[in-house]
Amino acid sequence: MSNPINGQHAASSVQISYQLLRNTTSPDEVSTGVKSFVVNLPAFEILKLGTRENLRAYLAEHNPKKRNRVHAAIRETIETEPARFITRNSGFVIAATEIEVDDNKKSLRLTEASIINGAQSQGEIKNWVRDTFGDEVPEGYTEPPFFVRAEIIVDADFGEVVETAIARNTATAVKSLSQAGARGHLDDLEASIKKVRPNLEIKKKETDEGGYDTRKILQYTRLLMPVSVSKNESSAEKLRAYKNPEQCLTDFSEWYVKKSHDSDARMKYEFSVGMAPYAIAEYEYWDSHDGWNGHHIWDETKKGGRACRRDKKNGRIVWVSPGLIFPILGAMSEFVAELSPNNWAITKPKIFKPTEMIAKAVSQFRSVDSDPMQMGRSPGVYDALRFYPRTLVEVMQDIKEAGEEA
Repeated sequence: MSNPINGQHAASSVQISYQLLRNTTSPDEVSTGVKSFVVNLPAFEILKLGTRENLRAYLAEHNPKKRNRVHAAIRETIETEPARFITRNSGFVIAATEIEVDDNKKSLRLTEASIINGAQSQGEIKNWVRDTFGDEVPEGYTEPPFFVRAEIIVDADFGEVVETAIARNTATAVKSLSQAGARGHLDDLEASIKKVRPNLEIKKKETDEGGYDTRKILQYTRLLMPVSVSKNESSAEKLRAYKNPEQCLTDFSEWYVKKSHDSDARMKYEFSVGMAPYAIAEYEYWDSHDGWNGHHIWDETKKGGRACRRDKKNGRIVWVSPGLIFPILGAMSEFVAELSPNNWAITKPKIFKPTEMIAKAVSQFRSVDSDPMQMGRSPGVYDALRFYPRTLVEVMQDIKEAGEEA
């Protein structure tokens, strides 16, 4: 027997041997077109399945530091008491769109199968097999080292598979980023960013390696959202991006759901999607601006938290705390304008001086005892920094109106 153990993505159809299979389909499941089974499988068989629809891939594969006591306990049971694994392990949940059972051969074939709960256990089994046998189980090794138990849910509705995966992972506290990604809430956002920055990847699940943190992108777009879109001038709205990135994601998902029947939700959603690539660029602009140098904020970097970092070679500032940049981004919302329907842009007038904006931000930084966290959480700071761009907008409007009258 030669069993591949890549454990990544299942083929469109996969054949699995089993020891025992029971049909557990309930009347409710019959009414919704779902079939349900419980099956005992030789341990090697679970490695034939991928985790494509699982919200949480094997965490330790992406970051060994995330391997925790639960992973260690699974491995210990495999090594010391494998016969107890099926009893002590909570088991696997497998989703598929179709199932064919051959009870004579003790074999079943699943179409579009994926583990939707149990990726951590599968990862530990896979690692144990690799450590024991290498990349493949050797030919002739027919006796399974132990058995695992799985629930098989056969549902042709992909959307329901996603919802089942989310529900089955709630006990493991799956982050809402994985839920939003699984439900397709981030697809338009990703596409919008790709149009402007084709090589920039965003995170759509918590185990994605690399990629731009999607919550941060939604924080930036929230800061740049003008009152005409947010319909909210409260202090809580001004501080939401800094204080609650998770809420920014939750709200974005809610706008996605409501956009078909709620015009306000649609405007906020479309603004966030369209502004996303420019919001990233705007944050990066202020984060890397040379104007931070010369204000001696490095001298105060240990007051209340790190305010900046410097390049060791030349002493120039290479990073500035979000606590200083977020209020600036909030102020830049004064320059955001809708050039045409659903076409938003940051339109800074030529008389705007970024270095003056930074100087005003540094002044506000010192007014809160050089504490970047306090600055990011101060409504007064956001209001004070808005004054400069708002004044410029009013001046430009006055000049325009005077010209029209002349």
